[in-house]
Amino acid sequence: VINFDNGDVTITQTGNNLAIAGTTGTSFVGHITASGDISASGNYIGNREFSKTSNTDATHQGDIVYFGGTTSMTAGKIYHYKSDGTWELADADAVANCDGLLAVALGTASDTNGMLLRGTVTLDHDPGAVGDVLFLSTTAGQATATAPSGNTDIVRVIGYCLDASNGQIWFNPSSTFVEVSA
Repeated sequence: VINFDNGDVTITQTGNNLAIAGTTGTSFVGHITASGDISASGNYIGNREFSKTSNTDATHQGDIVYFGGTTSMTAGKIYHYKSDGTWELADADAVANCDGLLAVALGTASDTNGMLLRGTVTLDHDPGAVGDVLFLSTTAGQATATAPSGNTDIVRVIGYCLDASNGQIWFNPSSTFVEVSA
C-alpha cells in the first residue's frame, strides 16, 4: 500500500526497474522494502523530524550505529567506545572512560540493538529538569545536570533534558571536554 499526498505521482516500470516520481510537495507515506540497489535523484530530502520519546528506556529517534561486539549492556545507559573496538560504561571520573565517541545503548548488544550517537532518547534514569544542560556523570553510564567538580573529573556536555521525570533527553555529545584541576 502506498499513500500519496499533495501532488501528481507517476509510477513507471521498465524491465525490472520501477520508478516513482512526484511533483515538488508530494509526500510518500509508508515503508519501502527492497532487495537489490536503491537509487534516488533530486535535491529534496525533506525534514528530519525528532519527537520527544516515550518514557520507556531506550526509546529513540536519531543516528544509530551497529558495531563494537559488546553484549550484556544496559539499555538507556551511556557508553564510551574504547580503543579495542568495544563499548564500556562512560564515566566522567577519568579521561580514558569518556574522551571519545559516546552513545546510548538501545538494548543488550551493540551490534544487534544498536547505539544511538545523536538524537532523542529515553535514558534509564532521570538526569535533571526540563531544559537543563546535561553533563556526563561520575556515576558510570549516567548523565547529570550538575557539572563534575572533583580533581581530574571530566566536564563534557552530552545534551539537554526534555522531561523532568521520565529520562527523556536530546543526546548530542560535544567532542570537547575539560579536565578539572581542583
